[in-house]
Amino acid sequence: MTGEALGRFGVALLQRTIIVVGSKLIFGVNWGDLTGAISVVLLFCLAGTGAAMLFASVLNNAQQAIGVTLLLGLGMAAIGGSMAPLEVFPETLRKIAHVTPHAWGNEAFIELISGCGNVTDILPQLGVLAAYATVLLVLATWRLRRTLTR
Repeated sequence: MTGEALGRFGVALLQRTIIVVGSKLIFGVNWGDLTGAISVVLLFCLAGTGAAMLFASVLNNAQQAIGVTLLLGLGMAAIGGSMAPLEVFPETLRKIAHVTPHAWGNEAFIELISGCGNVTDILPQLGVLAAYATVLLVLATWRLRRTLTR
């Protein structure tokens, strides 16, 4: 289980690192407080690891996994404010957006980047991302262990 989680976490962390470092070097993006930015990235990667393991344990084959995860991943990203800022969403949709970890991660980054915030300013968002990561990893571990021992 640990190896499965570490492999998925490593891929997610590498992808996020390329995005953060690349955008810094190419476009000059200032990600704000380094501790806060690293915290958001790590917790979001952990939540993604849990989600990936959970889907891997319930879907039957790679074709299902590709279709379902693309649809859900892009859908949650769009609803969560990754494709358009949450500020342009109607109030009801903004509330619905917070069902996704994306909205919490985006809010944290907005606070770090535009509000000159630090890690203490984003503790609520980090708490929610940690809860997502914990629940998804626990469910994924339980389900994957159950699947493998049958």
